[in-house]
Amino acid sequence: MGWNNNRYNNRYLKYDRKTARLSYLVCSLMFLAFSTVYLALFQRDLLEAVHLSMAKGNTEFKIVPATAVIIIILMIMKWGLNLLMRLRGKVHALAYLPSFMGLVALTGFGRDVYMGESYHAWWWMMPAATAVFVTVMTLIRVFGRTGNNSSEMIQTVMWNVTLMTAMSVATVCLGNTDRYFHNELRMESLMAKGNNEEVMRVAGKSLRTTRTMTALRMMAMTKMGKAGEEVFRYPQYYNVEGMFFDEDSTKTLRYTNDSIYCMLGGVPKYGESRMEYLKRMAGEKDSCGYAKTYYLTGLMLDKDLEGFANALKRYGIKGDSLQRYQKEAALMYKAMNPKWKYEIEDKDSVFHMARKRYLERKTERYKSEYEERNIMRREFGDTFWWYYDYQE
Repeated sequence: MGWNNNRYNNRYLKYDRKTARLSYLVCSLMFLAFSTVYLALFQRDLLEAVHLSMAKGNTEFKIVPATAVIIIILMIMKWGLNLLMRLRGKVHALAYLPSFMGLVALTGFGRDVYMGESYHAWWWMMPAATAVFVTVMTLIRVFGRTGNNSSEMIQTVMWNVTLMTAMSVATVCLGNTDRYFHNELRMESLMAKGNNEEVMRVAGKSLRTTRTMTALRMMAMTKMGKAGEEVFRYPQYYNVEGMFFDEDSTKTLRYTNDSIYCMLGGVPKYGESRMEYLKRMAGEKDSCGYAKTYYLTGLMLDKDLEGFANALKRYGIKGDSLQRYQKEAALMYKAMNPKWKYEIEDKDSVFHMARKRYLERKTERYKSEYEERNIMRREFGDTFWWYYDYQE
């Protein structure tokens, strides 16, 4: 009889250890997989911003070692805290709760990420909640009970999988998952590295245009020398103001209007409007031509064709040097003012034919202004002409 009991106990311990090892392995793999994807893919740009804010740009950010270091620290934290809590069996996954809170604390930043006093609730909630959780679990000494058959082993593993999944979903919900905010961070990072073409690709993939994104696009296009070729390929909802960042520091990130003023070579005078400032800068020493580009683009965004025509004459800009949207604006003004003596180079008559087709479509009958606006937008939404006639 004693021999049978010993055999039963050995068999129980065998399954107990096997279940524990399987639960530990599954939980570890799930945490490693989730945290790697979450940090390296979904939160890469935010982590870089946090690193830049803390390191003040003194060290280079690398996502692979950064992700590895964070995960190792969180795994060590889980192992160390579980020595006190001893969470086993069906509730072993709860030992990862402080580590998940650590992920939220690292990725819960908003637009204050670059501010010196930047902090958010999780910076104090995470250690406080961890201390309470560990204390309670240590006092209660929750031990999960494992059985001696394969069905209870599967049940134990499934409980842990469910808990890990729930904590992963909660982490995603509590972290900053605003993709437009992440796109802005990505654009700023690329611009700081001089990769303006990638900046434009990120802008093109974004489903919505923010003011910060619009200003970053304008900076990138200007540095590439393609503002007159690209500006109306993208939505322009902010008129001239869209070329500049918001004055409210809580709505900007790394780049601000000071970045634009530095690029253009001067700051506005007291009481000077955007266009007055750009006109003055374009008239002063503008070796890179950035100020003239901003001024001409601003005139188009302001729908000031008279001022645009005068600027072309003032700066001696020839018709054969005009970029696409500048040429569209010039053609439109010349159609309005046939006596305007300005030669526009168009050997293949591409723009003339496009303008003719636009006018023909515009004179067709539509059920409503809304229908006309949308139909014209589908065919001519990437032209200056549509912006001039329909953009509010």
